Amino acid sequence: MKMLRNLLWAGIVTLFCCDIGKAQIIYSNAFNGGAGVSIYRHVPSSSTNFAGGTSSAWWNVLSNSATSFLHTDGTVGTSLSSFLLPFTPRSGYVYTLTASVTVPVMTAGKWITLGFAEYNPFVNTAIDSRFGSTAISGNPWTYLTEGSGGDFFFPTRATSTANATLMPSTGTYTVQLILDTTATQWTASEFVNGTQIGTTYTYSPNPNITAVGIGQTTLTSSTGIVWNYLTLAATGTGRTNIVNATVSFSPANAGQPLNPAFGGLSYEKMQMVANYFSSNNVPLVKLYSLLGPTVLRIGGGTVDTTGWNGISNTIAITTSQVDALAGFIKALPGNVSVIYGINLLSNTPASAAAEATYAANALGTNLFGFEIGNEPEFGFSAYSSFLARWRPLAAAITNAVPGWAITNGGNGWTLDDADAGQGQLSAYTDPFAANESGVVSLLTQHYYVAGGGSSSDVMQLLLQPDPFLFQLTTNIVGAAKGHCPLGARITECGSYSSGGTLGVSDVYGTALWSLDYMLTVAANGGQGVNFHGGGRSPYSPLVDNGTTVTAVGPEFYGIKMLSLIPPGNVIPATITLGSSINFTAYGVRQTNGTISALLNNKEVDSTVAVSVNLGSGVTGAQLIQLTSPNLYCTNAYTLGGSSIYTDGTWTGGVQQVLSATNGQLTVTVPPISAFLLNPIITSTNLVYSLNGNQLTLSWPANYTGWLLQSNSTGLGNANWFTVPGSSNTNQVQVTIQPGRTNVFYRLSLH
Repeated sequence: MKMLRNLLWAGIVTLFCCDIGKAQIIYSNAFNGGAGVSIYRHVPSSSTNFAGGTSSAWWNVLSNSATSFLHTDGTVGTSLSSFLLPFTPRSGYVYTLTASVTVPVMTAGKWITLGFAEYNPFVNTAIDSRFGSTAISGNPWTYLTEGSGGDFFFPTRATSTANATLMPSTGTYTVQLILDTTATQWTASEFVNGTQIGTTYTYSPNPNITAVGIGQTTLTSSTGIVWNYLTLAATGTGRTNIVNATVSFSPANAGQPLNPAFGGLSYEKMQMVANYFSSNNVPLVKLYSLLGPTVLRIGGGTVDTTGWNGISNTIAITTSQVDALAGFIKALPGNVSVIYGINLLSNTPASAAAEATYAANALGTNLFGFEIGNEPEFGFSAYSSFLARWRPLAAAITNAVPGWAITNGGNGWTLDDADAGQGQLSAYTDPFAANESGVVSLLTQHYYVAGGGSSSDVMQLLLQPDPFLFQLTTNIVGAAKGHCPLGARITECGSYSSGGTLGVSDVYGTALWSLDYMLTVAANGGQGVNFHGGGRSPYSPLVDNGTTVTAVGPEFYGIKMLSLIPPGNVIPATITLGSSINFTAYGVRQTNGTISALLNNKEVDSTVAVSVNLGSGVTGAQLIQLTSPNLYCTNAYTLGGSSIYTDGTWTGGVQQVLSATNGQLTVTVPPISAFLLNPIITSTNLVYSLNGNQLTLSWPANYTGWLLQSNSTGLGNANWFTVPGSSNTNQVQVTIQPGRTNVFYRLSLH
C-alpha cells in the first residue's frame, strides 16, 4: 500500500447513513463546467464564512505538472496532485464532507482521495504535492480507494481503523467524511454508500486542519474518473473556549521609542518605469494618506537591472519618472519620505552622482536617503568585493548631493546600507556598519520568515513566535549603535519571499502576523519595517495591475492599525494565561504615562478574557478591532468596523468606549482578532480646605501620579511649574504667603 503525505482524513459517511439535521452549507461545488478548463483559482459554486469556511475561497492546485489537474467538469489528470479549498474547523460543530465520484476499476496501487488537509501551501511546493509535501514528513491519513481491494480509512497520519472492499466495480459512489468537533476530543468516521469503514476514531490531540479537498496518486490512466459534486456542511452553534489572561506592563521599563513612520512599503524600482507612482493615481494617493507618516522604499532586485538613462544597457530611469515619483510624494499629506535605490552592479560614480543629485532636488525634504544596490550577497562572492564596488559610488553621491549627512552634522539626507538578506548578518551587515561608520546613517536589512514555495509555507509557522526575528533585530540594532545615528530598519520583508505564497501571504491571518512582526522589531529598538510588494504578488500590501490598485492586502491592514497607536515607547508585556494558547500583547507608553495596549489573539477556537491596566488616571479606552470570519479570507476582514477599499476609502474608527477604574479594565478578545485599546483620561477637580495659613489641596486617590502645578502670572501664561513632591501623592499642603495674590493651581498628567 503506497503511503500518502500529510492527509488529514476525518472519516467518510453517506448522506443517507445518518441524520445531520438542518445543516448549513459551507462549500458546494458542482463539477459541471467545461472540459479542459482547470479548476485552479476558480471559486466554488457557493461558499460562506460559516464555521471555518470563507466566502472568498478559491481552489488551489498543489502541482505545476501539465498532467496534474482537476477540470471544471470533474475529470482528473494522470499525475499526483491535490485540489484544496481553505478551511479551518471550529469547535462545536458536526461537519459533513460529501462527494459523488464515478470510478473505473482501479489499477493496483492507484487511488483517489477526499478529505481534510493539514497544509494548504502554494503551487509546486515539493516533489510530492498530495495534500502537502514530503519535506513536511507527514504520513497518509486516509485512502479513499485502492485497486488492491480495499478502501482504507486513515484518521491519523499513521493509524488505520480498517479497510473494506466497497468499490469493487465501475460505478458512481457517494462518499462522506464526518468530523465531529462538539466534544473536547474530536471524532471522525468514514462511509461509502452508507457502509462504514472501520470504526469511529477519537483524536488526542485534535488534528490541525487548514483545507478541504480532493487528491490522487499518479494514475496510469484517469479515464473514467469523474468527480460529480462536493459539499461541506455543518450543524451546531459552535463552542468557544474561554481563556483568562492578565496583561501587565512594568513601570520600570522605559521601552523603545516607536518611530512615527515605523510602518512602510517597499517596491521594486521597476514600478517607477510604468509611472505607477504619480499624483494622478488618486486611489493610491488616498491609500497612502491613510498611513500617516511613513517611509516608502524604492529598490529591490530590479534596482540593479535599471539605471540612470539606461546606463550599461539597463532599463532606463528617466527624469520624468523621478518627477512623477516626487509628484506622488508631494501629493500626500503628512511626513512621507523616500529611501531611493541606485544601481550598484553596473553603475559608474558619475552616473550614480547624477541620478542622486536629480532625485535629491526633485524629492527635497521628502528624501530620506539613498540605498546603493540590493542584497549584495547575491552579486558578489565576498564582502570585500562588494565594499570595493560600493565605496566609489557612495563617495560620488556624497560629494555631489548638497545637504549630505557627513557635511551637515547628520541632519541631511542619509546613506543606507545595501540591504543584506537575513542570512548575511555576520558576513555583510555587521562589518559594513563598522567599516562605514559615519558614512552610513541608517543600517538596513531584509527578513522573510521563509522562502516562497518552501515546505514550510503554512499559516501556522507565521502565527507562532519567531525567535530569529528577535535575534536579527537585536543584532542589527546593536551593530548600528555607535556607527549609524538613525539606527536600524528592516527595509524589505514579508511573510514568504519570491512573491509570497497564495493562500497564505494574501489571506487575513497574515494581518495578525504583521502586527507581531512590527511590534517585535519596535520593542527591540528597530526603527521600522517596509513590507515588500507590487504587481500581483500574493505578499503585496497593495496588489496592482501595473497602473491601478486591485486589492488591499492583509499587511496594509496591519500597518494601518499600527498607525492608530499614539506616539510613545514600546514596552514589553507580561502575559499570564490560564492555558497555553497563541496570544500576544504589546504596550506603548505615552508621554503622559498612560498605555495603549495591542492584544493579538491568533487562536481559532479560544476567546481570551484579558485583564489589563492602562495606567493611573485612565477612565476608559477606545476600542479598535481587526477581525475576519476566517484566517484564510482574502477579503471580508475589517479594521475599526470597515474594510479598506481599493479607492482609498476607509470609514473605520473607534468602535466602542470601554470603562476603566484607575486604568484597570477587562476585555474579551474573540478568536482570530486583534484589539487596540487607546486610553482615555477624564480630568478631575481639586478639593481645598483652609486652616489658618495652611492650604490643603487634594484630589482622588486614583489620580495619584498626576502633577500639581502652580503659577502666579495668570491662567494663560506658560510659566506653570510642578509643586515639589506632588507626583506620588493625592494631597499637598501649601503655606500661604502674605502679600502674594493671583496664585493659581491646577492638576496635569504631564
